[in-house]
Amino acid sequence: MRSERCLIFQRDRTILVSTGAAAYPAARDGLRQFAELVQAAGAYHTYRVTELALWSAAAGGLTADAIVAFLERYGVHPPPRTLVAFIQEIIGRYGLLRLSGPLGGLRLTGLDRALLARVAEAHGLCWDGDGLVVPDAARGAIKAALADAGYPVVDEAVLAAATPVRFALRPGVRLRPYQAEAVRRFTERAATGGVVLLPCGAGKTVVGVAIAARLQAATLIITPSRTIGEQWLRHLREMTTLPPEAVGEYVGGREPPAVTVLTYQRLTARANGRQATLGALLDWPWGLVIYDEVHALPAEVFRQSASLQSRRRLGLTATLVREDGRERDVFALVGPTVYAVPWRDLERRGWIAAVDCVEVRVQPSGVGEASADRLLAAKLRVVRRLARRHAGEPTLVVAHRLTEVAAVARALGAPMVTGQTPAGERRALYDAFRRGETRCLALSRVANVGVDLPDAAVLIQLSGAFGSRQEEAQRLGRLLRPKKAGQRATFYTLVVPGTREVEFAARRQRFLVDQGYRYRVVDAERLAAS
Repeated sequence: MRSERCLIFQRDRTILVSTGAAAYPAARDGLRQFAELVQAAGAYHTYRVTELALWSAAAGGLTADAIVAFLERYGVHPPPRTLVAFIQEIIGRYGLLRLSGPLGGLRLTGLDRALLARVAEAHGLCWDGDGLVVPDAARGAIKAALADAGYPVVDEAVLAAATPVRFALRPGVRLRPYQAEAVRRFTERAATGGVVLLPCGAGKTVVGVAIAARLQAATLIITPSRTIGEQWLRHLREMTTLPPEAVGEYVGGREPPAVTVLTYQRLTARANGRQATLGALLDWPWGLVIYDEVHALPAEVFRQSASLQSRRRLGLTATLVREDGRERDVFALVGPTVYAVPWRDLERRGWIAAVDCVEVRVQPSGVGEASADRLLAAKLRVVRRLARRHAGEPTLVVAHRLTEVAAVARALGAPMVTGQTPAGERRALYDAFRRGETRCLALSRVANVGVDLPDAAVLIQLSGAFGSRQEEAQRLGRLLRPKKAGQRATFYTLVVPGTREVEFAARRQRFLVDQGYRYRVVDAERLAAS
């Protein structure tokens, strides 16, 4: 029992876990259920117990007693009373407020009448017996506001009537065990909405299609881009018994197909100062609304999601991390996490590729403060070196700025793909990469989300968006599809010492370590000699 004790508790609700302890993997996996990783350096990793993490734990059925028992089991010393009290308080708030009733008769209820009175005063709600009357149009806004105030609402209200659509998965379609479990968890536990967390390459789209087929109702699928939308359409046509006319993109002025796909941009498009798409779609009797890459929902779409609260909602993403800190919006307006699995678990089972994560410290040549040109030149030297090291392996080089993408393309003689690349040319380049005719692509941020490049074995990250962890998840995902003969993939990040890139890299490292990956930091010169 003593060998299990690898947690050290701090006064600020942070917990240190010894990475060298035999019980580290079990302790880490347990902490991930109710705490967030904040630092991953040295012999101890630091987690913080947060409100949102505890709500998600409560939504998944984890109790305060179970969490405290876990801390007592793995703690070097008993958990502080203040930490225990915080866990009990926050877990206790989940379910204090419940929304129930049909459209036109929504009521917010709870055992704490004083709390209800404060909510009524703050939001101008009227009493109806022992509950508050919530207008249909205010459903989402009230839930979001109360989540911000620290009181998540359990939404048990009756959903609006939906148009049934009779379809199923084709007989030859077989779900992987974790995909089948994700479908079961959502359909059985997410009465009004929920989020499924799976790494890129693990088949989130397959899970979404299977859930739609299980519910057999008109479905609206909202995606970050047309490229991803096209992937959804392909999966729907190949995996289900839906006739061709029942699947398609939304076209303004026409009746939407039974299963409709459109982008976030189309949803928020305006014509003559008014939203051209939203009104027509909100009134349609959808039985399911799927938000693909829900972590990337723009604020405008969040506000519109408040109007879709009478529809069952599914969020799909690899990570709920938002650099703007608006994870609560996902929790309130889409739903709690109903299924998640550690990335390394899927790797150990062979469902996704094994990846080596390497941070390469690049030192510019010369003396004095380095200019942007010198920094880029130093990185390009390392990129050329890495390209030679992995000659013949399908390689992606990703950069944040278009000038950097162009410089990489010139340095390696590789085609480049940016947001300005025409859709047809982009598809042709991706197809050539898949067939092995093109072994290297230089990519801008278009590679961050939903690009289906199944054979990429090496990714070199020249620069990123200020240490965005969600971007890191998406870029790592470009490598996660299983490789032939169990080949490992390699994820390189180039970082210049003495710049803010070091700070940004530390943020990204936290995410990767939290997923269970080993993260090495090496000097570019040592890498060249190895």
